Amino acid sequence: MLTTVFFVILTGLAMVAYPGGSKFDRSAVHYDIFKNFFSDLGTTITYSGRQNTLSNFLFITALGSTGLVMIYFSTIWRAIDIDSHEHKLLGLLSKMFLIISGGSFICIAFTPLNKFSDMHLIFFKLAFGFLLAWTVIIIYLQFSNHKMRGLVTVNLIFALLLAGYEGLLIFTSGFGSEEGIEFQAVSQKIIVYLFIINLFIQAFGIKRFLRSADFRRKGLKNFYV
Repeated sequence: MLTTVFFVILTGLAMVAYPGGSKFDRSAVHYDIFKNFFSDLGTTITYSGRQNTLSNFLFITALGSTGLVMIYFSTIWRAIDIDSHEHKLLGLLSKMFLIISGGSFICIAFTPLNKFSDMHLIFFKLAFGFLLAWTVIIIYLQFSNHKMRGLVTVNLIFALLLAGYEGLLIFTSGFGSEEGIEFQAVSQKIIVYLFIINLFIQAFGIKRFLRSADFRRKGLKNFYV
């Protein structure tokens, strides 16, 4: 929960620190939410040719820490309190998917777009593709526990929006072109921050559930293994 708050703060500061320049406007002197992509914050040198040291550092810190938290958070399926063999297999699958997604976010942080554009884009697609797969599985598992039905609604809304964004990436021709740059840049930021908001809500909701269920008295000492 704290990491999601710091993510918003750090990326906001990175936008302020960004010295300017976008793919289609190299003369800009500041970050433009309508023309700069989120990944521009992590470049070592901007499109305008300026050093981007501070913004790059903040971007790496924000994305890297979020990726690590996602890997730690991957065991959260155990909190749903399910007993069937099928559900446990799905839980383990969800753990693997979130680890891959979190690892990909870390890789995004350390592969700046201006130096490793192909790898950066591959990790970007892996991060959100496996995040969507994790969300779908968690929705199914949470629905099996009536005490978590409230979290299902939030997850479902996020999954639909994320699926729509994934479809945009896959089926829209000319993604990244000058004609659609404003819509693409804004939609990317929306989905990134919706992901952070959803992660906060899921963590907060599951924390409340664990407190009310008092898992420690049930002997689940190895919950975070």
